[in-house]
Amino acid sequence: MPGRMQGMELPGERGLPSITSNRADQRQQAGQQNNQQFARQAKPAEQAKGAFETYVETVTGNRLAIFGHDLFGDVPTTFSPIDAVQVNPEYVIGSGDELQIRGWGMVNIDVNATVDRSGAIYIPQIGSVKVAGVKYRDLQEHLKKAIGKFFSNFELTASIAQTRALQIYVVGHAARPGTYTLNAMSTLLNALFASGGPDASGSMRNIQVKRGAETVTTFDLYDMLAKGDKSRDISLRDGDVIYIPEAGPLVALTGNVKKPGIFELKGSSSVADILAFAGGVDSSADQKQIIVEKNVDNHYKTVADLVADKSAIAGRLTSIPVQPTDILRVFSPAAMPVQVQVQNEYVRVSGEVKQSGVFQIKKGETLRELISRLGGATDNGYVYATQLKRESVKRAQQAKLDEVAARFERNLESTGAQRLANTTDKDNIATITAEIERQRSLVQQLRAVKAEGRIVLELPDGEAQVKHLPDLALHDGDSIYIPRKPGTVDVLGSVFQQNSFIYKSRRSINDYLALAGGPTATGDTSELYVIRADGTAQSGSGWFGGVGGAQVNPGDTIVVPEETDRSSWRQSLKEWTAIFYQFGLGAAGLKVLKD
Repeated sequence: MPGRMQGMELPGERGLPSITSNRADQRQQAGQQNNQQFARQAKPAEQAKGAFETYVETVTGNRLAIFGHDLFGDVPTTFSPIDAVQVNPEYVIGSGDELQIRGWGMVNIDVNATVDRSGAIYIPQIGSVKVAGVKYRDLQEHLKKAIGKFFSNFELTASIAQTRALQIYVVGHAARPGTYTLNAMSTLLNALFASGGPDASGSMRNIQVKRGAETVTTFDLYDMLAKGDKSRDISLRDGDVIYIPEAGPLVALTGNVKKPGIFELKGSSSVADILAFAGGVDSSADQKQIIVEKNVDNHYKTVADLVADKSAIAGRLTSIPVQPTDILRVFSPAAMPVQVQVQNEYVRVSGEVKQSGVFQIKKGETLRELISRLGGATDNGYVYATQLKRESVKRAQQAKLDEVAARFERNLESTGAQRLANTTDKDNIATITAEIERQRSLVQQLRAVKAEGRIVLELPDGEAQVKHLPDLALHDGDSIYIPRKPGTVDVLGSVFQQNSFIYKSRRSINDYLALAGGPTATGDTSELYVIRADGTAQSGSGWFGGVGGAQVNPGDTIVVPEETDRSSWRQSLKEWTAIFYQFGLGAAGLKVLKD
């Protein structure tokens, strides 16, 4: 059955009286109910592909949309109540309109009158006044003349309290053909939006409004889409029929254009016309060579080779006609992205160096050679903790971190599901579920860890000098940072007092642990490890092993892990911490796990 829909409206002119009524609340409630009904009925559904769309997709390997169909892709699900509409000054009064008339002076008039079937309203003390056919902009003057036959020296205001409804019919190749009840100020475009526009086989360029036996307008949507011209959009009248005929001949355009698509021909058309509908060549091809090709016997044949500027396109492509079912391709070789070869390479140097800034490097110049050429580190520079970061290393590290996080999440879900399937005890289910949620929370934290792209330089110890820097060739975009020499050592993990302690050369790891109050009852000293200031991690046995009396350098971090059951979820923390150190993330990764 054809659907009945309520509520398409147009904005009116500023400065004219808005629609008012002493029954506005009742009408607003009814309007909202109608709008809700419209929202339920007008949910957009994806249209089936037409035959030519399928053909083009097979030939080109790309799905191209019919030009203009996206305009009707999402029908609005809510509309303002009719009472919120301002009346267009060109609106013609007709039967069913409710007028609000106020007069004062020699005559006192306060009336809401509905235009009857004969086109008249009744005004007390005046009688019947014919108003049908009067434009809204002339209504007030028209009523003044009628009342002026009986009274003088009075003032008058007149407005439309409620517009009539009109019923129109949408037929032919429409997405949702049927009968529609619309606001009397609705236009052809409003009705098209309400009905979803043409379907895949409907014309976008020959939409007709029929009034009785006469076709009162033929609307070409391309005029509005390509030029913003809707001058042929007209106001509808009760009983109008909107007829959408089948689409005309179609052509397809793909390649380096702003909006590839399928276009409907109307009369004779050229390649320039189709390119204009597509918005022209894309920005990357502007002012560059373009090759226009046409599908001939399942091969692309070149029909034009030119520079993409307006004059050349108008001069060359206007003379090339297009035929129904043509498939055109615009190709710009220079618009294909190719990584630019870098001739001059630069690196950024900062921190405690004699010269800081951005410097051009020679081909093959190494880290040691560059720092030496710049005069080396300052007296406060801590060469042992030099950080060399590289963008390509950062991308590779991040990809590996993401891959491991995804694998960890998959294992978590599969293992969790299996464990839950193997138990029916409520307490066990609650325990397993809580553990799974903790691990899911850990996954989210792990995904927040971002690789830094640091390359660990593996320097001998805290006394390292510029001459100890490796002969590692630098790349364009590298970042080098030499920090100020710290005077502290950090102790983290399962100790009684996590803190930073003053560095003294004679102190061992055990000395710093003692300053931190020693390990807690849950501390696992057999797996204690040291994060070195140069980004490495040192231990001797176990997971990282025992470090015993190993030397401590300024800026090092001593970590005492918790003693955990390796089968528990906390074991995952240790495994991830190990991964962070392999990527040079050190304490940054550890902080994520602890927060």
